[in-house]
Amino acid sequence: MLKLRYTLPLLLCVFLMGCAPMLLLGGAAAGIGGYKYYKGLLTVVYEAPYEKTWDTSIKALEDLEFTIQEKTERIGSGKISAASSSKGQEVNLSLEYVSPHETEVSIRVGLLGDENASNVIKDKIGSILFEE
Repeated sequence: MLKLRYTLPLLLCVFLMGCAPMLLLGGAAAGIGGYKYYKGLLTVVYEAPYEKTWDTSIKALEDLEFTIQEKTERIGSGKISAASSSKGQEVNLSLEYVSPHETEVSIRVGLLGDENASNVIKDKIGSILFEE
């Protein structure tokens, strides 16, 4: 009973603090407002302006040896299609303006999605965006 007496308030503090415990444990990446993987699509919100995220996404794909096949950009949104000749993977990125300092990027690798490959692309974009 004594353990429960101390554990419950500690857990309550952790839940009330939101993402702060993840930062202390190193679980959150710098500059990423949040991300989720659902039905083959990884959606990431980067804490960066749209134009910078657009340019960085193209550079990240090229650095990962993807060939850009098509780029379509409109005001506040864009799509990038790329392919890897060595791995035979196709990648589709969709970018959406969220605010002056946030951009949502959706990443799908292949037809059904590949979570590991999507995370590699997410991390590469983040590392270029926020390199110091």
